[in-house]
Amino acid sequence: MSKTSEKADSFMSKPILELYSFGEQHFEKHLIQDLEELKPFLERKDLKFWLNISSIQDEDLILKISELLSIHPLVIEDITNTSQRPKIEEFDDHIFVLVKMLYSKNSISEIQTEQISILFGQNYILSFQETPQDIFDNIRVRLENPKGKMRKLGSDYFTYVLVDAIIDEYFGIQELISDTVEKYDDQILQNKSNVNLNTIHHHRKTLRKIRNNIWPMRELISLWRKSEHPLIKRKNLTYINDIYEHTIEILEGLELQRETMSSLAELYMTQLSIKQNEVMKTLTVISTIFIPLTFIAGIYGMNFQVMPELEWKYSYPVLWVIFILITLFMIRYFKRKKWF
Repeated sequence: MSKTSEKADSFMSKPILELYSFGEQHFEKHLIQDLEELKPFLERKDLKFWLNISSIQDEDLILKISELLSIHPLVIEDITNTSQRPKIEEFDDHIFVLVKMLYSKNSISEIQTEQISILFGQNYILSFQETPQDIFDNIRVRLENPKGKMRKLGSDYFTYVLVDAIIDEYFGIQELISDTVEKYDDQILQNKSNVNLNTIHHHRKTLRKIRNNIWPMRELISLWRKSEHPLIKRKNLTYINDIYEHTIEILEGLELQRETMSSLAELYMTQLSIKQNEVMKTLTVISTIFIPLTFIAGIYGMNFQVMPELEWKYSYPVLWVIFILITLFMIRYFKRKKWF
């Protein structure tokens, strides 16, 4: 089954609602079956909770959640429309952050994009995923640690941790791209036949697509840094600056890899030209060797009545000796000139 079909199948699966309630001395995990179970957590102000929804296909479910938390209708529209670009939007009592997660196992060609929508208020964090597959397992483990910052700091810090996990995956994608570029560089220099211009151009398009998904993150985090919303605490801006620098680093790396991929196309054409020149040089050497032989053969192919040496009994072997000597002389001459 293809990756696309797997993703489509996961869209149709029943959403999984994971609820984590936590405080400095409290941690519980719940699997929510009915949204009525969510109401008691909304009433508690001494705890925070993180609700992770694994699918966005159940629009009724998302609408019910939005009613419970008074989420703006435009936010719901952005969550269900997975073609949105990364952005951050501020409302009176909550902030909406939309990012793109990139993941791949083995190849640039297998890189897939998933939209992650994060919404946080004073004491809650909601995350909406397209598929059950995510990269938040490490965050779940960290949340169990009673001494961790995730329990002590605000919901804006928790959102930073989620976004940071997504950006960390970008580094893995960048490393995969770097390894692919190096592999292609070696294969082109070794004249491997499985690398061609179509492959290089395909990966250049993929790089452009990846860059288009990551580039808006720069603007998103920049607005986050400058925000004066009461939900964003100034003491946590140090962490936001950190992921901003990471985003800049990734974008610069992607731009470098894109330029390198363009250089690979030039290298491929250069290697192809060298190979063609080698073939032409070989053909030229062979043609040059046969020029004097053809000339001599042409002379004796003329229909003159008086050619005395034709009557000589040794004329044929002597002619072959001359042919061989001329060939050996020219081969030796070309070798001295390092033509081959």
